[in-house]
Amino acid sequence: MVYNKEVNKTNNKHMTITKNIFSEIKASLTTKKDDSIFKEFMKFEAGKTYVVRLIPNISDPRNSIYHYYHHSWNSAATGQFVTTLCPATYNESCPIDNYVIKTYRTGTTEEKEKIKLISRKENWLVNVFVVSDPTNPENEGKVKIVRYGKELSKIITSAVEGDDAEEFGTEKIFDVANGSSLRIKCEARAGGGASRNFVTYSSSKFISPSRLDNISEDKLEAGYNGVFDLTKVLKPKTQAELQRMMDQHFFCIQDINSNEDIEDDNTSVPTISQASSDIEPINIESGTTNITSTSVERVFEGVESATEESIDDTDAKLKELLAGL
Repeated sequence: MVYNKEVNKTNNKHMTITKNIFSEIKASLTTKKDDSIFKEFMKFEAGKTYVVRLIPNISDPRNSIYHYYHHSWNSAATGQFVTTLCPATYNESCPIDNYVIKTYRTGTTEEKEKIKLISRKENWLVNVFVVSDPTNPENEGKVKIVRYGKELSKIITSAVEGDDAEEFGTEKIFDVANGSSLRIKCEARAGGGASRNFVTYSSSKFISPSRLDNISEDKLEAGYNGVFDLTKVLKPKTQAELQRMMDQHFFCIQDINSNEDIEDDNTSVPTISQASSDIEPINIESGTTNITSTSVERVFEGVESATEESIDDTDAKLKELLAGL
């Protein structure tokens, strides 16, 4: 009798543990991704002006600004948006680049027309201390991530080592307490058809250095210690995963049996700018010819139409990249 009681007691405990485990599993499946790093990205809207100060990564200064490439297109199998980090980001060969290059050179007219669906874009990430955020005022005084493209890149590069370097320079634009704020002015601009609006950042600029109001030493230290590791924001794919993505969503030669790489979003995306001169050449297989990163960019420019940043590009597209799809 005592034995049976002990057995029942053990079984009841086992059932409790099992129920708890399954409850946790169920909760993990239904929990929204609001706790992901995606929420740390600033969101920009046309007609508004944002003020930030760039923050260096003291423990890894070289990656204070993270430069990357990514591909995207609407799946030929499902019609949904798919996107992925391009291995050219870390100087490796990319199966998607390889196919586009080969097709551009030797493909049929039909194949060349189809590769126009594939986009290859260039972007950057940087940590910022938010001074003014009219879209999300609760971000002010916090460290967030800004994702930017060609226009803001030109402004930041000019301030670091270009025509504006004498006035600003790295020391001023990365000095949170006493440096120069970056005023990001978002202006709407029509393009790509009547239904497509884009944001232009061309009027953005750094302003004269000044002491940041109401920032204590503790808050300043917390800001420097609170930067995000930008090298870990975007999840790279293996060569096999990239090929599988192409097989499923471009060639339609594999069954679509998961939601991997898919975003149900039909909003427009910006095209890439020409590759920056500081990117080391990469070898890409294309017949027997090796080509550089800059050459890859020129090929994609040849099959894409130029556009500015899309107003609605940030949320949907970055959500996919950040989810590692």
